[in-house]
Amino acid sequence: MPPASSHYGLRSIVILAAIALSGSVGADDAIKPEDLTFFEERIRPVLVEHCYECHSANSKILRGGLLVDSRDPFRKGGESGPAFVDGKPDESLLIKSLRHDTYEMPPKGKLPDPVIADFVEWVRRGAPDPRTTATQGKLKPVDWEAAAKHWAFNPVTNPVPPEIQLANDRETQWTVNPIDRFVLSKLRQEGFHPAPQADKRTLIRRATFDLTGLPPTPQEVDAFLADESSDAFAKVVDRLLSSPHYGERWGRHWLDLVRYADSNGADENHGLPNSWRYRDWVIRKINEDLPLDQFIVQQLAGDLLPAPDDEKAAGDLITATGMLVIGPKMLAEQDKDKMIIDIVDEQVDNVSRTMLGLTMGCARCHDHKFDPLAARDYYALAGIFYSTKTMANRDFVSLWLERPLPSKDIEAKRVAHQAMIDQAKAELERLKNASAAEDQIKAQQAAFEKLEKEMPAFEMVMSVTEGTPTDLPIHLRGNHLAPGPEKISRTMPSILTRVLPAPAIAAEKSGRLEFAEWLVSPQHPLTSRVMANRLWMWHFGKPLMKSPSNFGLQSEPPLHAELLDWMAQELIRHKWSLKEMHRLIMLSSTWQMSSSATPADEERDPENRFLRRSNRRRLEAEPIRDSILFVGNQLDLQMFGAPSGTDTKRRAIYVSINRAALYEMFSTFDYVETDNHIEQRPATIVPSQALFMMNSPMVFDSAKSLAATVLSQTSSAPSTDQSPAIHAVFERLFARRAEPLEIERSLKFLQETDLLLASVPDPAERRLQTWSALCRSLMASNEFVYVD
Repeated sequence: MPPASSHYGLRSIVILAAIALSGSVGADDAIKPEDLTFFEERIRPVLVEHCYECHSANSKILRGGLLVDSRDPFRKGGESGPAFVDGKPDESLLIKSLRHDTYEMPPKGKLPDPVIADFVEWVRRGAPDPRTTATQGKLKPVDWEAAAKHWAFNPVTNPVPPEIQLANDRETQWTVNPIDRFVLSKLRQEGFHPAPQADKRTLIRRATFDLTGLPPTPQEVDAFLADESSDAFAKVVDRLLSSPHYGERWGRHWLDLVRYADSNGADENHGLPNSWRYRDWVIRKINEDLPLDQFIVQQLAGDLLPAPDDEKAAGDLITATGMLVIGPKMLAEQDKDKMIIDIVDEQVDNVSRTMLGLTMGCARCHDHKFDPLAARDYYALAGIFYSTKTMANRDFVSLWLERPLPSKDIEAKRVAHQAMIDQAKAELERLKNASAAEDQIKAQQAAFEKLEKEMPAFEMVMSVTEGTPTDLPIHLRGNHLAPGPEKISRTMPSILTRVLPAPAIAAEKSGRLEFAEWLVSPQHPLTSRVMANRLWMWHFGKPLMKSPSNFGLQSEPPLHAELLDWMAQELIRHKWSLKEMHRLIMLSSTWQMSSSATPADEERDPENRFLRRSNRRRLEAEPIRDSILFVGNQLDLQMFGAPSGTDTKRRAIYVSINRAALYEMFSTFDYVETDNHIEQRPATIVPSQALFMMNSPMVFDSAKSLAATVLSQTSSAPSTDQSPAIHAVFERLFARRAEPLEIERSLKFLQETDLLLASVPDPAERRLQTWSALCRSLMASNEFVYVD
């Protein structure tokens, strides 16, 4: 039987493929996307590796009459009865067998506790399983000749923005840049009209959240409203792009892709005490507008680039490669060869999904079931990362690699300090040789040891370095103990080298630098498309190509294919500058449309695929949390440094990400996956979100602070006009003034709340509590957590 499988490693199928295969599942059996992801990444690979040998349709001898390779037979169970009770792990025979409480499965060794915990969670969720019997064994092999014609595997086209016969002055004013011409052309073909431009208050709130993850201040809104120049909004965009908080917002997007965390997770959830240095590098480089191609190259191979004379710049190149090290690892895995190949698998999967938009990890055990990615392609790429050193040792609990940042100052201090150590050691030896009294020797020994401990230390960063160059064989069924006879030369996926030939990799090199530079070539068919698509998604809430991390054959061709390719070419023409692309997008009429909807148009285009209007979006967990603190003047804007606890008032990007104990507020608002690449944050609507906004001490404290600020800036006398204070609250929370009906309702709320608080003896305190309740109620509204 093959060895225990890491549930962070083997992936036997892509998630989207599983969705396609589950087409015959009835409506009552619909699987939530997050449950499907859980099954495909945590459950199916383990079943394939440890159970199919004895419990599948292809087993030479079927053990116990149990089939686990399709849903219905698995549910039915074998000779011993049903395998599990939905939602009740402790009563399920499957869980008891995995725990070795009854039967012992697998019989040759108990699976690691984290793997068993995954099965417990799976059964608790109701054992969602897309594998219907009707679809088993009927997959057709990938047609490579047809696949070679797939749009994403061919060169990025260079479309010309369509020439449009403009019908009126509004259309002339609307098509301010080429994006608008692409969009208007498609709208015309379908008989749609673009929504009107959003009002100035909506625009500045949208832009400020888009670029900084924070709401605008009333002063910033007033300044924009007062600026009647034609480039007023362009000045807002430039101001926001120059804000240091821009890097925090857009750095968080990137950290989602590369599975950033501050602890290892997996079997040994040790803290990653220096992962924050990589996080800070990301923020700084995005603020500096490091070209995206170099941003990618430095993370894959910064340590292999020529080291600049400047120490800080040289250290940055080492720090950048922390991206390859921060993933979860089975540190206590005692088959260390398996530990290493599983780490390589995790790196291949993350890099291929993030940069290429491909699920290369699915080709570890066999040729990819749906894409032209052979096992040879997987091991050719895996060899590059296997030839890279990620781990410092192979101890019982292994340690990842950390490297010192260059510092001549620390080097000089260490030399001087070493001289002091040498002097203390010599004195210790002299005392021993002179047969001094015992107290003198003890004192000198203590002084010597103290000096050794006080040696000035280099700052350390998680990083990689070159390892032993190695060409890997194909591992049969992904098992490193079953290598094939042929070593596969290190190179890039063959379906892509048709378009962009792979550079030669010298025998003495890993190939990381060659791979990185090949990735960002202007001729590469995927990288610029994938990045342009992500950029669009983070600005509009929806990508142009629906599956931003899977551009393979199962992906749906983008409706706006010409626009996507034009955006990809613009990214290259703008020398991979993100800030230039932000300006291009945000100054378009397309981005500035209102989110107002026409019922007839909504019926014809319910998903807004034709870009008729702006998409109303719920904020992610981090900007929601930061906004709560910001409006109450409680947000600590100190940047960079080691992660803080969950009680900190610093921005959410600096809150510690513990893979084994994620901050509850994050998971409440859909930031739940810390082990793997996140292609796009989901946006669910669940009761716990409303309960958080109504009951969280953070919301209470911020609402009270906001109320105190407003009351101190407006008349505090209850008999005076309350509308200025109500307007001030609305402007702080929503970047707009209150409507007449809202003022009426707010006044009624204040009156009724004041009566409820009649037992509070101090009038000033009662008034503060009354206004705090109003602020808290408004913060719990949809408008506070949504952007129009």
